[in-house]
Amino acid sequence: MGKIFRLILLITVFVGCESSEDRTKRFFNLGNQALTKGDYIQAIEYYNQSLKETPNYAQALNNRGVARIESDHPYEAILDYNKAIQLEPQYLDALFNRAYAYEEIGQFENALNDVETIQSITTDSAFVYFYQGLVQTKMRQYDAALLSFQQADSLQPLNPETLINTASIYYFLEKYDTAASIVNSALELSGNDANAYNLLSLIELKNQNYEAALAEINRALDVVPGEPYFLNNRGFIHLQMDNLDLAIEDINRSIVLNPKNGWAYRNKGIYKMLNEDYEGALNLFDRAIKSAEFIDELYYYQGLTFFRQGETEKACKAWQKGVEQKEISSQRIMDQNCG
Repeated sequence: MGKIFRLILLITVFVGCESSEDRTKRFFNLGNQALTKGDYIQAIEYYNQSLKETPNYAQALNNRGVARIESDHPYEAILDYNKAIQLEPQYLDALFNRAYAYEEIGQFENALNDVETIQSITTDSAFVYFYQGLVQTKMRQYDAALLSFQQADSLQPLNPETLINTASIYYFLEKYDTAASIVNSALELSGNDANAYNLLSLIELKNQNYEAALAEINRALDVVPGEPYFLNNRGFIHLQMDNLDLAIEDINRSIVLNPKNGWAYRNKGIYKMLNEDYEGALNLFDRAIKSAEFIDELYYYQGLTFFRQGETEKACKAWQKGVEQKEISSQRIMDQNCG
Protein backbone atom coordinates (compact mmCIF):
# COMPACT_ATOMS: atom_id res chain seq x y z
CA MET A 1 0.00 0.00 0.00
CA GLY A 2 2.85 2.33 0.84
CA LYS A 3 4.53 1.72 -2.55
CA ILE A 4 1.31 2.50 -4.42
CA PHE A 5 0.85 5.71 -2.45
CA ARG A 6 4.41 6.79 -3.17
CA LEU A 7 3.92 6.05 -6.90
CA ILE A 8 0.76 8.17 -7.01
CA LEU A 9 2.56 10.92 -5.11
CA LEU A 10 5.47 10.86 -7.56
CA ILE A 11 3.09 11.10 -10.55
CA THR A 12 1.24 13.98 -8.92
CA VAL A 13 4.47 15.82 -8.22
CA PHE A 14 5.68 15.20 -11.81
CA VAL A 15 2.45 16.51 -13.37
CA GLY A 16 2.39 19.42 -10.98
CA CYS A 17 5.89 20.43 -12.08
CA GLU A 18 4.96 20.27 -15.79
CA SER A 19 5.03 23.71 -17.41
CA SER A 20 2.18 25.12 -19.50
CA GLU A 21 4.42 24.80 -22.57
CA ASP A 22 5.06 21.14 -21.78
CA ARG A 23 1.34 20.48 -21.34
CA THR A 24 0.64 22.26 -24.63
CA LYS A 25 3.05 20.01 -26.49
CA ARG A 26 1.98 16.85 -24.64
CA PHE A 27 -1.71 17.29 -25.48
CA PHE A 28 -0.83 18.32 -29.04
CA ASN A 29 1.21 15.15 -29.57
CA LEU A 30 -1.56 13.04 -28.05
CA GLY A 31 -3.99 14.71 -30.43
CA ASN A 32 -1.74 13.87 -33.36
CA GLN A 33 -1.58 10.23 -32.28
CA ALA A 34 -5.38 10.04 -32.01
CA LEU A 35 -5.73 11.77 -35.39
CA THR A 36 -3.41 9.24 -37.02
CA LYS A 37 -5.50 6.40 -35.55
CA GLY A 38 -8.70 7.94 -36.89
CA ASP A 39 -10.07 8.65 -33.39
CA TYR A 40 -11.23 12.13 -34.33
CA ILE A 41 -13.38 12.88 -31.28
CA GLN A 42 -10.52 12.03 -28.92
CA ALA A 43 -8.13 14.06 -31.09
CA ILE A 44 -10.39 17.10 -30.79
CA GLU A 45 -10.44 16.72 -26.98
CA TYR A 46 -6.64 16.63 -26.84
CA TYR A 47 -6.32 19.66 -29.13
CA ASN A 48 -8.85 21.47 -26.92
CA GLN A 49 -6.57 20.83 -23.95
CA SER A 50 -3.54 22.01 -25.90
CA LEU A 51 -5.35 25.19 -26.93
CA LYS A 52 -6.54 25.75 -23.37
CA GLU A 53 -2.89 26.08 -22.42
CA THR A 54 -1.89 28.06 -25.54
CA PRO A 55 -4.94 29.58 -27.30
CA ASN A 56 -2.91 30.97 -30.23
CA TYR A 57 -1.24 27.69 -31.18
CA ALA A 58 -1.73 27.71 -34.96
CA GLN A 59 -0.68 24.08 -35.51
CA ALA A 60 -3.18 22.82 -32.92
CA LEU A 61 -5.93 24.91 -34.53
CA ASN A 62 -5.08 23.51 -37.96
CA ASN A 63 -4.96 19.91 -36.74
CA ARG A 64 -8.20 20.32 -34.80
CA GLY A 65 -9.69 21.55 -38.06
CA VAL A 66 -8.54 18.35 -39.76
CA ALA A 67 -10.15 16.25 -37.01
CA ARG A 68 -13.35 18.26 -37.32
CA ILE A 69 -13.66 17.92 -41.07
CA GLU A 70 -12.90 14.19 -40.84
CA SER A 71 -15.73 13.89 -38.30
CA ASP A 72 -18.07 15.69 -40.75
CA HIS A 73 -18.00 19.18 -39.23
CA PRO A 74 -16.58 21.29 -42.11
CA TYR A 75 -17.95 24.63 -40.91
CA GLU A 76 -16.30 24.27 -37.49
CA ALA A 77 -13.12 23.20 -39.29
CA ILE A 78 -13.16 26.40 -41.35
CA LEU A 79 -13.36 28.47 -38.15
CA ASP A 80 -10.20 26.72 -36.90
CA TYR A 81 -8.40 27.26 -40.20
CA ASN A 82 -9.45 30.93 -40.22
CA LYS A 83 -7.85 31.52 -36.85
CA ALA A 84 -4.71 29.56 -37.75
CA ILE A 85 -4.31 31.65 -40.91
CA GLN A 86 -4.91 34.88 -38.98
CA LEU A 87 -2.02 33.86 -36.72
CA GLU A 88 0.20 32.71 -39.60
CA PRO A 89 -0.98 34.21 -42.93
CA GLN A 90 1.40 32.01 -44.96
CA TYR A 91 0.53 28.75 -43.21
CA LEU A 92 0.30 26.54 -46.31
CA ASP A 93 -1.21 23.48 -44.61
CA ALA A 94 -4.04 25.57 -43.15
CA LEU A 95 -4.65 27.29 -46.49
CA PHE A 96 -4.81 23.96 -48.31
CA ASN A 97 -7.06 22.48 -45.65
CA ARG A 98 -9.42 25.46 -45.74
CA ALA A 99 -9.62 25.22 -49.53
CA TYR A 100 -10.56 21.55 -49.17
CA ALA A 101 -13.19 22.41 -46.54
CA TYR A 102 -14.69 25.11 -48.78
CA GLU A 103 -14.76 22.58 -51.62
CA GLU A 104 -16.57 20.08 -49.35
CA ILE A 105 -19.41 22.54 -48.71
CA GLY A 106 -19.62 23.70 -52.32
CA GLN A 107 -17.99 27.11 -51.82
CA PHE A 108 -15.72 26.65 -54.81
CA GLU A 109 -14.96 30.34 -55.29
CA ASN A 110 -13.56 30.57 -51.76
CA ALA A 111 -11.56 27.39 -52.36
CA LEU A 112 -10.12 28.89 -55.54
CA ASN A 113 -9.20 32.10 -53.67
CA ASP A 114 -7.18 30.06 -51.17
CA VAL A 115 -5.44 28.21 -54.00
CA GLU A 116 -4.49 31.52 -55.58
CA THR A 117 -3.07 32.67 -52.22
CA ILE A 118 -1.00 29.49 -52.07
CA GLN A 119 0.26 30.15 -55.61
CA SER A 120 1.49 33.58 -54.50
CA ILE A 121 3.55 31.88 -51.78
CA THR A 122 4.84 28.89 -53.75
CA THR A 123 4.94 29.50 -57.49
CA ASP A 124 6.45 26.26 -58.79
CA SER A 125 4.30 23.51 -57.26
CA ALA A 126 2.73 21.10 -59.72
CA PHE A 127 0.27 19.96 -57.08
CA VAL A 128 -1.05 23.50 -56.54
CA TYR A 129 -1.90 23.83 -60.22
CA PHE A 130 -3.32 20.31 -60.25
CA TYR A 131 -5.62 21.08 -57.32
CA GLN A 132 -6.59 24.38 -58.92
CA GLY A 133 -7.65 22.40 -61.98
CA LEU A 134 -9.79 20.10 -59.85
CA VAL A 135 -11.64 23.03 -58.28
CA GLN A 136 -12.08 24.74 -61.66
CA THR A 137 -13.50 21.49 -63.06
CA LYS A 138 -16.13 21.45 -60.31
CA MET A 139 -16.91 25.07 -61.19
CA ARG A 140 -17.24 23.92 -64.82
CA GLN A 141 -14.52 26.37 -65.84
CA TYR A 142 -13.22 23.83 -68.31
CA ASP A 143 -10.87 26.07 -70.30
CA ALA A 144 -9.26 27.39 -67.12
CA ALA A 145 -9.00 23.87 -65.69
CA LEU A 146 -7.29 22.68 -68.85
CA LEU A 147 -4.68 25.44 -68.51
CA SER A 148 -4.11 24.53 -64.85
CA PHE A 149 -3.57 20.84 -65.65
CA GLN A 150 -1.24 21.79 -68.50
CA GLN A 151 0.78 23.97 -66.11
CA ALA A 152 0.93 21.08 -63.63
CA ASP A 153 2.15 18.80 -66.42
CA SER A 154 4.86 21.26 -67.41
CA LEU A 155 6.17 21.30 -63.82
CA GLN A 156 5.82 17.53 -63.33
CA PRO A 157 5.64 15.86 -66.75
CA LEU A 158 4.07 12.48 -67.43
CA ASN A 159 2.06 12.28 -64.21
CA PRO A 160 -0.77 9.80 -64.96
CA GLU A 161 -3.16 11.50 -62.53
CA THR A 162 -2.73 14.85 -64.26
CA LEU A 163 -3.23 13.22 -67.66
CA ILE A 164 -6.43 11.46 -66.54
CA ASN A 165 -7.90 14.70 -65.20
CA THR A 166 -6.89 16.49 -68.40
CA ALA A 167 -8.73 13.77 -70.32
CA SER A 168 -11.78 14.32 -68.12
CA ILE A 169 -11.98 17.94 -69.33
CA TYR A 170 -12.08 16.78 -72.95
CA TYR A 171 -14.73 14.26 -71.90
CA PHE A 172 -16.92 17.04 -70.48
CA LEU A 173 -16.32 19.04 -73.67
CA GLU A 174 -17.55 15.98 -75.63
CA LYS A 175 -14.19 15.54 -77.35
CA TYR A 176 -14.20 11.82 -76.71
CA ASP A 177 -11.45 10.74 -79.12
CA THR A 178 -9.01 13.21 -77.58
CA ALA A 179 -10.02 12.13 -74.08
CA ALA A 180 -9.53 8.44 -74.90
CA SER A 181 -6.12 9.08 -76.46
CA ILE A 182 -4.89 10.91 -73.33
CA VAL A 183 -6.27 8.20 -71.01
CA ASN A 184 -4.46 5.52 -72.97
CA SER A 185 -1.25 7.54 -72.67
CA ALA A 186 -1.78 7.60 -68.90
CA LEU A 187 -2.26 3.84 -68.88
CA GLU A 188 1.00 3.36 -70.76
CA LEU A 189 2.70 5.18 -67.88
CA SER A 190 0.81 3.67 -64.95
CA GLY A 191 0.12 0.20 -66.35
CA ASN A 192 -3.04 -0.37 -64.33
CA ASP A 193 -5.11 2.61 -63.16
CA ALA A 194 -8.69 2.24 -61.93
CA ASN A 195 -9.54 5.89 -62.61
CA ALA A 196 -8.34 5.53 -66.19
CA TYR A 197 -10.55 2.47 -66.74
CA ASN A 198 -13.47 4.33 -65.17
CA LEU A 199 -13.07 7.28 -67.53
CA LEU A 200 -12.71 4.95 -70.53
CA SER A 201 -15.99 3.32 -69.52
CA LEU A 202 -17.72 6.71 -69.49
CA ILE A 203 -16.29 7.52 -72.92
CA GLU A 204 -17.48 4.20 -74.33
CA LEU A 205 -20.89 4.87 -72.78
CA LYS A 206 -21.15 8.24 -74.52
CA ASN A 207 -20.30 6.47 -77.78
CA GLN A 208 -23.09 3.99 -76.97
CA ASN A 209 -20.64 1.09 -76.85
CA TYR A 210 -22.37 -0.41 -73.83
CA GLU A 211 -20.60 -3.74 -73.64
CA ALA A 212 -17.22 -2.04 -73.94
CA ALA A 213 -18.26 0.44 -71.22
CA LEU A 214 -19.23 -2.43 -68.94
CA ALA A 215 -15.94 -4.20 -69.58
CA GLU A 216 -13.93 -1.08 -68.69
CA ILE A 217 -15.81 -0.36 -65.44
CA ASN A 218 -15.38 -3.99 -64.42
CA ARG A 219 -11.63 -3.57 -64.97
CA ALA A 220 -11.75 -0.56 -62.62
CA LEU A 221 -13.59 -2.64 -60.01
CA ASP A 222 -11.07 -5.44 -60.40
CA VAL A 223 -8.39 -2.95 -59.34
CA VAL A 224 -10.45 -1.39 -56.51
CA PRO A 225 -13.24 -3.83 -55.55
CA GLY A 226 -16.29 -2.23 -53.96
CA GLU A 227 -15.32 1.35 -54.80
CA PRO A 228 -18.66 3.21 -54.42
CA TYR A 229 -18.21 5.67 -57.30
CA PHE A 230 -17.28 2.85 -59.69
CA LEU A 231 -20.23 0.76 -58.51
CA ASN A 232 -22.49 3.72 -59.13
CA ASN A 233 -21.07 4.21 -62.61
CA ARG A 234 -21.64 0.54 -63.39
CA GLY A 235 -25.20 1.04 -62.22
CA PHE A 236 -25.52 3.96 -64.64
CA ILE A 237 -24.27 1.77 -67.50
CA HIS A 238 -26.88 -0.85 -66.60
CA LEU A 239 -29.53 1.89 -66.70
CA GLN A 240 -28.52 2.69 -70.27
CA MET A 241 -28.66 -1.01 -71.14
CA ASP A 242 -32.13 -1.30 -69.55
CA ASN A 243 -30.81 -3.76 -66.97
CA LEU A 244 -32.79 -2.03 -64.24
CA ASP A 245 -32.51 -4.72 -61.57
CA LEU A 246 -28.73 -4.87 -61.93
CA ALA A 247 -28.61 -1.06 -62.00
CA ILE A 248 -30.45 -0.48 -58.74
CA GLU A 249 -28.43 -3.21 -57.02
CA ASP A 250 -25.17 -1.39 -57.81
CA ILE A 251 -26.58 2.07 -57.07
CA ASN A 252 -28.01 1.05 -53.69
CA ARG A 253 -24.76 -0.64 -52.74
CA SER A 254 -22.90 2.53 -53.69
CA ILE A 255 -25.16 4.59 -51.40
CA VAL A 256 -24.65 2.19 -48.50
CA LEU A 257 -20.87 2.44 -48.90
CA ASN A 258 -20.93 6.24 -49.32
CA PRO A 259 -24.20 7.93 -48.28
CA LYS A 260 -22.82 11.33 -49.40
CA ASN A 261 -22.45 10.30 -53.05
CA GLY A 262 -24.67 12.77 -54.89
CA TRP A 263 -24.02 11.00 -58.21
CA ALA A 264 -25.69 7.88 -56.80
CA TYR A 265 -28.81 9.84 -55.84
CA ARG A 266 -28.90 11.23 -59.37
CA ASN A 267 -28.72 7.73 -60.81
CA LYS A 268 -31.31 6.39 -58.41
CA GLY A 269 -33.50 9.27 -59.54
CA ILE A 270 -33.02 8.15 -63.15
CA TYR A 271 -34.02 4.63 -62.10
CA LYS A 272 -37.21 6.02 -60.51
CA MET A 273 -37.92 8.10 -63.63
CA LEU A 274 -37.59 5.05 -65.88
CA ASN A 275 -40.05 3.25 -63.62
CA GLU A 276 -42.43 6.25 -63.90
CA ASP A 277 -42.10 7.10 -60.20
CA TYR A 278 -41.70 10.76 -61.05
CA GLU A 279 -42.23 12.13 -57.54
CA GLY A 280 -39.59 9.77 -56.17
CA ALA A 281 -37.23 10.75 -58.97
CA LEU A 282 -37.63 14.47 -58.33
CA ASN A 283 -37.02 14.00 -54.59
CA LEU A 284 -33.78 12.21 -55.35
CA PHE A 285 -32.67 14.87 -57.83
CA ASP A 286 -33.33 17.51 -55.17
CA ARG A 287 -31.20 15.54 -52.74
CA ALA A 288 -28.39 15.37 -55.28
CA ILE A 289 -28.63 19.14 -55.87
CA LYS A 290 -28.43 19.81 -52.11
CA SER A 291 -25.24 17.77 -51.87
CA ALA A 292 -23.41 20.76 -53.44
CA GLU A 293 -21.34 18.24 -55.37
CA PHE A 294 -20.26 18.57 -58.98
CA ILE A 295 -22.76 16.30 -60.76
CA ASP A 296 -23.04 16.43 -64.53
CA GLU A 297 -26.41 16.19 -66.35
CA LEU A 298 -28.32 16.49 -63.09
CA TYR A 299 -30.60 19.28 -64.32
CA TYR A 300 -30.95 17.51 -67.66
CA TYR A 301 -32.55 14.51 -65.95
CA GLN A 302 -34.58 16.67 -63.60
CA GLY A 303 -36.01 18.52 -66.60
CA LEU A 304 -36.61 15.27 -68.46
CA THR A 305 -38.67 14.00 -65.52
CA PHE A 306 -40.83 17.14 -65.56
CA PHE A 307 -41.17 16.80 -69.34
CA ARG A 308 -42.37 13.19 -69.06
CA GLN A 309 -45.04 14.42 -66.63
CA GLY A 310 -46.19 16.94 -69.19
CA GLU A 311 -44.84 19.91 -67.19
CA THR A 312 -42.92 21.59 -69.98
CA GLU A 313 -42.52 24.94 -68.21
CA LYS A 314 -40.85 23.32 -65.20
CA ALA A 315 -38.75 21.19 -67.54
CA CYS A 316 -37.48 24.26 -69.39
CA LYS A 317 -36.62 26.00 -66.10
CA ALA A 318 -34.61 22.95 -65.00
CA TRP A 319 -32.80 22.77 -68.33
CA GLN A 320 -32.06 26.50 -68.11
CA LYS A 321 -30.30 25.83 -64.80
CA GLY A 322 -28.42 23.07 -66.57
CA VAL A 323 -27.34 25.49 -69.29
CA GLU A 324 -26.08 27.85 -66.58
CA GLN A 325 -24.09 24.90 -65.21
CA LYS A 326 -22.68 24.30 -68.71
CA GLU A 327 -24.51 21.02 -69.24
CA ILE A 328 -24.31 20.47 -72.98
CA SER A 329 -27.15 17.94 -72.84
CA SER A 330 -29.44 20.53 -71.22
CA GLN A 331 -28.62 23.06 -73.94
CA ARG A 332 -29.39 20.52 -76.63
CA ILE A 333 -32.76 19.39 -75.26
CA MET A 334 -33.76 22.95 -74.38
CA ASP A 335 -33.16 24.03 -77.98
CA GLN A 336 -35.46 21.22 -79.12
CA ASN A 337 -38.34 21.77 -76.69
CA CYS A 338 -38.30 25.29 -75.25
CA GLY A 339 -39.31 28.26 -77.37
